[in-house]
Amino acid sequence: MDKLNVSVIGLGQMGAALARAYLKTDARVTVWNRSVGKATPLVEQGAELAPDIEAAVTASDLIIVCVADYATSDGLLKQRHVEPLLKGRTLMQLTTGTRADAERSAQWAADAGIQYLDGAVMDYPVAVGSNECLLLASGSKAVYERHAQALKVLGGRFTYVGEQPGAASVLDGGLLTIYYASAIGFMQSAGMMMAEHVTPETLKHALDAFRPVIDKTFEYCTDRISRHEYAGTEASVHVHMLGVRSLLNRAKSAGVEHRLLQLFVDYLEKASASGHQADELPAVFEVFRPREATTT
Repeated sequence: MDKLNVSVIGLGQMGAALARAYLKTDARVTVWNRSVGKATPLVEQGAELAPDIEAAVTASDLIIVCVADYATSDGLLKQRHVEPLLKGRTLMQLTTGTRADAERSAQWAADAGIQYLDGAVMDYPVAVGSNECLLLASGSKAVYERHAQALKVLGGRFTYVGEQPGAASVLDGGLLTIYYASAIGFMQSAGMMMAEHVTPETLKHALDAFRPVIDKTFEYCTDRISRHEYAGTEASVHVHMLGVRSLLNRAKSAGVEHRLLQLFVDYLEKASASGHQADELPAVFEVFRPREATTT
């Protein structure tokens, strides 16, 4: 097998982590960043510093971009003297953006003769290169399979999610919504527990035991939302609303920030008022259902 040549454009915390993952292999790694100083630690570890963006894209067949946004990426790659140099090469876009960003970039790449994948890193920089690190990729399956071994250097759970260029971006948004709701929910809970002299460590230990219930709830919600069937006999929206109101009152009594719990109550009340009072928790999805639902 030929030695892997990879170029990494953008050396913020995540971009630098991507480059470091390749430097731990025998790959030839070329790096470029607008602020040259960010490349110094990587050069000391064996990376080759491209003097300009043109040199960066011509150094490798696989080019990974991780910059602030798609506008920044476009400003670099769509330059008249840069775009032709990308023809026939593979561009793995790991810049955070929207489905529309990904689709526009994929169309531009196709018109320019560039092999294109769009993706997302679903972990912190410190995890990049580990077996546990999850990354997503979407676009041409043939292109992904051709580079799968090289891409999995970045994370053992690098996952292809579909031919649609924006599929990875859509899933990125969905997973991050769950992540932030969960993380901030934990902080809300930790505040309430500390008001009762219960440590965050105790809460985390209890959460580990409670996790199967959360997983079953996600599975149950997935099934019911998919079938649009919300009737059941376990616990109605009304029962859940009473429970969350109790939590809200406890937070208020303890003097703990409680707007998150108030928001939960509002969603449950809205679902109840729209005719789902006797239905089960998944019925709250109707509060969030888009007017024109689409799936990827």
